[in-house]
Amino acid sequence: MTADFSIREATPADIPEILRQRCAMYRDMGSRDDARLQQMADSSQVFLREAIPSGFLHSWLAENKKLQAVGGGAVITTPWLSRPHSLLPRQAFILNVYVYPEFRRRGVARSLMQTMVDWCRKEGFSYVSLHASPDGRPLYESMGFEPTSELRLNLLR
Repeated sequence: MTADFSIREATPADIPEILRQRCAMYRDMGSRDDARLQQMADSSQVFLREAIPSGFLHSWLAENKKLQAVGGGAVITTPWLSRPHSLLPRQAFILNVYVYPEFRRRGVARSLMQTMVDWCRKEGFSYVSLHASPDGRPLYESMGFEPTSELRLNLLR
């Protein structure tokens, strides 16, 4: 944290801001289909209304001194079979890391990431995963994130 912003855990009242950031993040990564982004926001809103109160998703917002959101991020937890290197029967995944362009390069994303990593450690997770955009990859690598062996099959083709 710096004197320029603070980080707090989001509540269900923050869902509109979380969705605004999620759409902006995808726009920044090249999604230009506004109708599809709105569909994503609509279905995500339904999910967030249940996931935040139930604790499946924890989200944090960075705010400036005027209490204006400047960025955010989330950790989603899912039930998962334990493994030899992770005996907790659930896993954690960081998503929605976003900082509005005018507030970038001020340590906001790093502080959000550190907050989420600290939360995962406190919860007892052995590791946390994320998908990295090209712009975010240098930050994540500087924090010790490493590529894994995950593969994906696109079922829509």
